[in-house]
Amino acid sequence: MAEPSWRQLSVIRESVLKASVLKACGVTPTAAGVSRTFDGGSFKVFANVHPGTHNTEGIWFTLYQDTGTRLFDNPKQLLKVLRASPGTATGDAIRTWFTFFAPTP
Repeated sequence: MAEPSWRQLSVIRESVLKASVLKACGVTPTAAGVSRTFDGGSFKVFANVHPGTHNTEGIWFTLYQDTGTRLFDNPKQLLKVLRASPGTATGDAIRTWFTFFAPTP
């Protein structure tokens, strides 16, 4: 299999489907191949910085749902609102997505 184009891959929103396909192909994306938007079907989350870029003022995540829009500066708060449990497809996919925005030591 040819090396994927990370730039083209980053245009595709993160989702359970994208995570499943990459895992099945044995591809681990770099930060350059990760989108700033996560599509959960009934919700969307947008990160205010590019993956792999660390903002000294912190990263804000915007949650878009039918009930409204909310801002979060902590992924744990966002996961609590979404009720995205570990071990579920959506919970695991969004947790993996969050790792690309984790501050570097």
